[in-house]
Amino acid sequence: MNQSRIPILVYHHVYPDEQAAQAGPAAGVIGVSEFDRHMQWIREHNWSVISTSALVDSLVERKPFPARSCVLHFDNGWLDTFSVALPRLKEWGMTATCFPITNGIEAASGGESLRVRTLTEGNVEKPFMNWEQLGQLAGAGWEIGAHTHTHCKIADKHDAEGDDGVLREVEQSHGLFQKRLGFVPDHFAYPSGSRSARTDVLLRDRYCSLRLWRWEWPIRWIYTDEATSPYAIECQNIDARVPFDQFERIFREAQ
Repeated sequence: MNQSRIPILVYHHVYPDEQAAQAGPAAGVIGVSEFDRHMQWIREHNWSVISTSALVDSLVERKPFPARSCVLHFDNGWLDTFSVALPRLKEWGMTATCFPITNGIEAASGGESLRVRTLTEGNVEKPFMNWEQLGQLAGAGWEIGAHTHTHCKIADKHDAEGDDGVLREVEQSHGLFQKRLGFVPDHFAYPSGSRSARTDVLLRDRYCSLRLWRWEWPIRWIYTDEATSPYAIECQNIDARVPFDQFERIFREAQ
């Protein structure tokens, strides 16, 4: 029997356990042991990790989702996605989609650091991966998506600078992807979930899918289902504030 809803799990940081413990219940952070526990649960309960493109193909073609399928996303392009999450997912035989902030990747490639504004952690200056490492993700079977050049809130950018401001973010990002990796991403994730009807119109001409992101507490899971538009994909944000029974509930409610 095919499922009617699909979990899209969004992670930001996967830290070694000691570093995660020092971070406490920080938004956006999870320890590697808990991350492994998630992946083990997925494997032991016979769920399969599929690509973002496979999900979008099902939505576009209005075909049922493959039974017991989920999707993994990693936002921003933090170094620990490469140094911690990549080797762990290799062990599990899984891949994911990474949505990097291109000016962070560019800064790291030049040996520089960059402070960015995030909804999960506030204004932070943390290590990004570089272009070579991002290319290694792609070589390992990961999909690479777009997440703007500066991690701006797109709706705010449009309010301040209009269509041209949004399109500059896209063009800067695309230019670096093409120059450094030789391709332009097919999928886009809205930073901080900030969007509007007008930004949807602008971006849907440039991507195969747009992923939303909601920041709510207490948690309210909202799913991508068979009637979801490829330009309004829902997801579930996962970090240390999500107890394991809530992680399991994501999958129970998806069936």
